[in-house]
Amino acid sequence: MSLRILGAPRRYIQGPGVAASLGEHVGPLGQRPVLLADPIALEREGSPLPGAPALVFGGEITHAEIERQADAARHAGADVIVAMGGGKAIDTGKGVARRLGVPLAVVPTVASNDAPTSRLIVIYDEKHAIAEVQFLPSNPDIVVVDTAIIARAPRRLLAAGIGDALSKTFEANACFAAQGRNFYGATPPRAALALADACYATIRRHGEAALAAVDRQVPDAALEDVVEACVLMSGLGFESGGLSLAHSLTRGLTAHPALAGALHGELVAYGTMLQIVYEGRGAEFCEDVAGFARDCGLPVSLKDLGIENPGDDDYRTIAGPTLAAPHMKHLARPATVQSLVEAMRQVEAGRS
Repeated sequence: MSLRILGAPRRYIQGPGVAASLGEHVGPLGQRPVLLADPIALEREGSPLPGAPALVFGGEITHAEIERQADAARHAGADVIVAMGGGKAIDTGKGVARRLGVPLAVVPTVASNDAPTSRLIVIYDEKHAIAEVQFLPSNPDIVVVDTAIIARAPRRLLAAGIGDALSKTFEANACFAAQGRNFYGATPPRAALALADACYATIRRHGEAALAAVDRQVPDAALEDVVEACVLMSGLGFESGGLSLAHSLTRGLTAHPALAGALHGELVAYGTMLQIVYEGRGAEFCEDVAGFARDCGLPVSLKDLGIENPGDDDYRTIAGPTLAAPHMKHLARPATVQSLVEAMRQVEAGRS
């Protein structure tokens, strides 16, 4: 029998105002922390580590950007990296920590995806297409999620986090059913499936209320629950539970030039629709999921994503890189270009 492995950050801390105590949490990790921050987050929130050197993220996570920031952090004598911002800034911080071999603390300023808790580093090319996925030796040492900061971020970003989280129960369970492997090369443990299921239940129950809290810019119980779902449950659910079609599709979607402006979670929301249609779930079930996504402001078709009248060229541009993704083997029905194109046509016909 194969091993079951569940991975997680050493410590996860969430609550309004918790960023003010960041220094206390980072102190045991090292004496010379260097902050790597998204420029918008840094301007809006200021540095959570006054006096520490601050490096500004360049906007895209590429090999060149990681090397540039690693050189700067090394020159500053960093013995711990603190990554602050959204998913790409955080993944760049992971890349720098990996290059330097130092601990990592993560301070997400949005809940637009589950990058903060995972050891994955998703690297893009200069055309904004996914180029490679690398891994930290272990998950981040500390994740500090200040929900007062999350509440001040744009509504679209939390909606994207809900979109990213939406897929996890379907993907983890598909991976498990296909006897697939999670991101630790092991059988997904039941605990990971339970987290993925709880993630889905939480965002369905509280998602719209959490978005309303962001509209008010005031954290409440609904926002706390949904942020935990989008960052912690979703992160552990995918990394220890495994992925399938919905996230594989991001390989193909990011290869389409018309979709460069879409957020990761928006692409995954559409990918979730494609996966449940591909799996042959009933029309009533699919419409229920689509209705929730629409209520959250998420796309459920290529038309919603900006491809007004998708045709065969669009479908095939997306299908090719999708099939190359390693998670595509986590499906009960093996996929081909034609079967993916047909599923995309079904989604478009039912949702356009």
